[in-house]
Amino acid sequence: MSIRWIRNVLVDDEKCTVEIQIGDRKIGDKCYTRINTEVEQWFENIFDTRADIIAQGIDILRKRLDGKKLTYPDGRPYDWQ
Repeated sequence: MSIRWIRNVLVDDEKCTVEIQIGDRKIGDKCYTRINTEVEQWFENIFDTRADIIAQGIDILRKRLDGKKLTYPDGRPYDWQ
């Protein structure tokens, strides 16, 4: 099992899904980020709580999408919540 944080957004006006996965039983296993259908980008967690690991994954995604226009599907600016 795993826990997934998934958001559907627009990146440069194109439909896109951003995803973070963390382990369910042992939260630090199987940590990765993914944008759309790309291959998972695994990362080593540096925190102990689910919320902190999700925040770490969000930071990774934000850096990867830096410089791109990121909005909700209705056009509002995306706020990473």
